[in-house]
Amino acid sequence: MLERINALHDVDVLVLGGGVNGACLYDSLCRQGYRVLLADKHDFASGTSQASGMMIWGGLLYLRNLDLANVFKLSLDRDRLIDEKPDWVKPEMMHYLPHTGRGRAKWWVQSGLWLYWLMGLGRRRTPTWNTAFNERDLLKPGLTAGALCYEEAAVLQSDARFVLAWLVAARQSGQIAMNYCDVAGEFNARDRRWHVHLTDTIGRRQQRLRARLIVNCTGVWADKTNAEFAIESNFRHVFSKGVYLGLPRSPAHLSPLFFDLGEHADVISLLPWGPISLWGPTETAMSDLADGAHASTADVDFLLAHYARRFQIRVTRADIISLRCGIRPLVVDKHYRGQHYPLDLSRREEVVPDATKPWVSCYGGKLTGCRRMAARAMVEIAKRVSPSGEIHRPTNAPQRAVAWRHFPGLTVPVPTVASTVAFEYCTSLADYLRRRTNIAQWVAHGGFGRNDCNATILQNIATEIAEGDATVAARMVADYREQVMSELEFLG
Repeated sequence: MLERINALHDVDVLVLGGGVNGACLYDSLCRQGYRVLLADKHDFASGTSQASGMMIWGGLLYLRNLDLANVFKLSLDRDRLIDEKPDWVKPEMMHYLPHTGRGRAKWWVQSGLWLYWLMGLGRRRTPTWNTAFNERDLLKPGLTAGALCYEEAAVLQSDARFVLAWLVAARQSGQIAMNYCDVAGEFNARDRRWHVHLTDTIGRRQQRLRARLIVNCTGVWADKTNAEFAIESNFRHVFSKGVYLGLPRSPAHLSPLFFDLGEHADVISLLPWGPISLWGPTETAMSDLADGAHASTADVDFLLAHYARRFQIRVTRADIISLRCGIRPLVVDKHYRGQHYPLDLSRREEVVPDATKPWVSCYGGKLTGCRRMAARAMVEIAKRVSPSGEIHRPTNAPQRAVAWRHFPGLTVPVPTVASTVAFEYCTSLADYLRRRTNIAQWVAHGGFGRNDCNATILQNIATEIAEGDATVAARMVADYREQVMSELEFLG
């Protein structure tokens, strides 16, 4: 790819960030004939886009703030993804469980669900009340009298693979997406181009490139990226940390369950995902990105305590298979100095062109609204840059080229190492175990397993990624083990 960049010299648009917003925009640019390069300093979907609840939903919780515009738009976004991406997204029935003794009254929630259904133009199945459901025996006696059922959607495999799907479709088109690529540069007023330096952070190779326009899709790092390129904006991000526990999944757990949290009018959920159930998330305001990098003891204690209040079977730290920790970027005006519970802040997105330079900043966003964010960015891009390449119509052919294999302890097959390296930009053990597959989330200790039972298998995977170089593979395993221990050390 560096050789292709060397031959290219110039691109119409440089997209910074390979999360869901950057990936979806990249797909849109390819389809409109732009010559485009997407660059991510780390792996694709390695930030917030790998740590969500994987719901494609219409923003039901935002009704509490009467944020009707966002609910309406997200409902349309959800239905569009269901219609256009049936191989990526599936409709799914959710169960909201009103507490019999406290929390929101059943009639109040049911009224909200009907309003929600109407705001989705009645395209999803109508809300119903169900007193008999599979998961009822998991709950403490007397917790609820039944479940309010309504339809949303969820990604089929994982949020990381949902992001990847936007990128791999254009891989054979001559367009370029690069992970582990650091970007620095400055704007040249004489030729009205961005002159940038690309650095391959693995091999330390460098390349120069000119771009007619840059789009900042770096998510939680958007403010930092703007500062690095001397861009000012009327918006900024504040942050909320969300943590899920990955717990062993009961055979009776078939549908997503939502409970009244009892605090801040929020909810907490138990989501079925392969062999595990995700319990969470937390909602913790963060002032510093570094503070939200990992789950804390307090996060785990909070989630375990809420689990114990609702379920008959007790779980402890020893039962936790994995953790998902993500930072949500919430859009506020640049002078905002408030102290609000994160859910009280709007989940809006903003697409902001710079007044003097060919630069567009994307703030906020969700999995559900990625198409709308991309469409808004495309409008701003089209005002400033015309496409100079050939129109490309991506297909799912690269996805079909992925082969599948079994991993010990899992009944669901996972992509092979060779196919993820060849077709899905996989370059490290963490890439493969955490984002190209769900092994790191579904198998204890990041895939190493209880008592390190899979250590040899992970060594073999690393050797295959390293093309047989045992030294590189050993370093890859050591680095990955250190990362896993850092994330899970307080679980014991």
